[in-house]
Amino acid sequence: MCGVVQTAWVRSLLGVWIAAAVIGCGDNHLPIGQELLHSRDLAIVAHSDDDLVYLQPDQLERTRRGGATIVYVTDGRDDADRRHSGLMLAYSAATGFADWQCGWMPIADHFVEHCRLEDARLSLVFLGYPEGDPAGTDPTSIARLWDGSLTVAISVGDLTASYTREDLIAVLTELVVLTQPNTVRTLDLAGVHGLDHADHAITGAAALIAVAAAEVEPGQAPPEVITFRAGGNDADPATLIDPLFDRSAGVLAFYDGCVERTAPCGEPAPAITEEHATSLRRRYATSFRFASGQLRVAGSESCVVAAADGPLDIVPCPAPESWSLTPDGLLHVGDRCLETIAVNGELLATSRCTPDAVSRFFLDDEGHIWIGAVPPAAAGGALYCLGIVGNRPGAARCGPELAPLWELTPSPIEHPRPAGLPTGRAVRLADVDGDDRADLCAVIGGKLRCSPGDGTGGFGPLVDKATLAVEPESLVIGDVDGDGRADACGRDSSGLACAVAPSFIVERWSPAFARVGPADASDRSLAAIDSDNNGAAEICGVSFDGVICAQHDLTQLPPVRSPWPDRAAPLWVGELDGDRRADWCSRTPTGIACGVDLLSNVTTDGVPWTYSLSGILDPTPDDVVTSGMADVDGDGRSDLCGIFDRGTGPQIACARSQGFGFGPLALLASLPDGTYDALWLGDLDGDGLADVCVDDGTTLYCVPAR
Repeated sequence: MCGVVQTAWVRSLLGVWIAAAVIGCGDNHLPIGQELLHSRDLAIVAHSDDDLVYLQPDQLERTRRGGATIVYVTDGRDDADRRHSGLMLAYSAATGFADWQCGWMPIADHFVEHCRLEDARLSLVFLGYPEGDPAGTDPTSIARLWDGSLTVAISVGDLTASYTREDLIAVLTELVVLTQPNTVRTLDLAGVHGLDHADHAITGAAALIAVAAAEVEPGQAPPEVITFRAGGNDADPATLIDPLFDRSAGVLAFYDGCVERTAPCGEPAPAITEEHATSLRRRYATSFRFASGQLRVAGSESCVVAAADGPLDIVPCPAPESWSLTPDGLLHVGDRCLETIAVNGELLATSRCTPDAVSRFFLDDEGHIWIGAVPPAAAGGALYCLGIVGNRPGAARCGPELAPLWELTPSPIEHPRPAGLPTGRAVRLADVDGDDRADLCAVIGGKLRCSPGDGTGGFGPLVDKATLAVEPESLVIGDVDGDGRADACGRDSSGLACAVAPSFIVERWSPAFARVGPADASDRSLAAIDSDNNGAAEICGVSFDGVICAQHDLTQLPPVRSPWPDRAAPLWVGELDGDRRADWCSRTPTGIACGVDLLSNVTTDGVPWTYSLSGILDPTPDDVVTSGMADVDGDGRSDLCGIFDRGTGPQIACARSQGFGFGPLALLASLPDGTYDALWLGDLDGDGLADVCVDDGTTLYCVPAR
């Protein structure tokens, strides 16, 4: 590919004519590419269609926001020019802009091609490494470069570069450093979810290592990483309902039309390929989290300890020490941190707590602990992970045939429950006295009564706060007037009434949700959340007509945001994608479905969000009494937590939001055997994260988010 010449016009998806970038080559001149800029979102994929197929609808939405960079690693083919043209046409159709400027630039002493769409603040970066076969047996396959059977490969393009494995890692690391992204999206790391293309597996592994190698300051978090499955999804339910599928397929059609020659370049294909359609329907991804507590072999009574001189061992649980994986990727045990010794891959607990590749660990929601250190160039899994080596914990080569699971969870803190406190949905966990420690509050006998929290999960005697004659199970607490103090609201026969802090004088708030009678699913759905990013929370829930969000308005009912949820089904309201607007989820016969405000111009129907593997859906909460929605990991997105028993006893587990779907149900803490009446989410200790408390009728068990 060479320069860009504006010589053709195509019809965009918006029905207007826009200029299309047509690639033209001069005889002796290759243009210099524009400088790479900071990008909120960085995607690192293998082939030139991976982002348009496997990363949807996420990548389309992030691209439309502006500030995205997409890196294509193994896009080197004889028809690369046509594929790159198809990509640019697709993204022009998606953004409505077409002034592409392409040129070559050095990255870690390797020339790559950079195509920039300035109006959309979008960069496409092409490494041109030769595309391999799915099994990774081609002479120049990136899988052979990774395992050492190939020493060096030459990229495909007008300017070529030679790549060793170290070169590939260096180029990707510099791209992470240059773009400074908040989020890195890539492909499944090591093929643990079914058969996948070898290029996908190595690209995902190299991307994680690049993130680990990119320098950060101690305590600073590296970019969030989300890995998308690109194989083994056929048995899993479709997640993109027709409106979302049609929109993404409409963009992909410009690529397919050009590449498959089913339409002239610049016009959409009549239909995308069957293979693309099958994969585009299914979005499944896994993300990473920090955690603390006992480091346990999953489903066992075996825990990890570190000897005084550094080596690791396994002892019966409970272990004498607690581990903590912090946001910077360091795995702490006491005042030491775990480090990978490059010579032999041994793991040692040392006093060197520096967030670099050999000391950075990644715990995914499935329980794999991946290691940022580069494994030797040899046959085996593409990444190091925490495994069992010689009956001791160590760095193991992990991939499709080896991916052990771990649990890093705290023990719940036990406290007696306050005398006279009800249970279930009638109790809310929120800070009402302004000391940054959540309190347990309930409406008892027409009065708002609260048990002050001590920051650890302990609560004092109940204290009267206000007269609030509302249905007890409709109680909702949040800052509805925007003054920074939590207020208490609920439903009565005339609508919503609120006791407004600090005086807690009761005001009529809205006629919304007015009803006579005992509590129903509508009352239990109520939540206080800023639905329009105006700094004050609205009261959102499901009414007779659908999901509504009521502000302080006594003259009219709020508009219906979505009519789709079953009025009798549990409904959870939260902020799922970080745009500071209310979203919602409901239980359906096929799992959790969610509506995201960001997509309301496309559809207001529920979209399947439940994670599935090999056709087996994660369990979903039965009700809003033993579950809740709040941000437990500090990423600005609400997570859905509940009490489950997956064959190993009761446990608290959370499905963490990735913005357009939930990841695998992640264990937060195991509970003592018993029956639990309620789960509440709130910030116990003032660190900004939602903690969890559950009630068995006599004892409260609380688990801090970190």
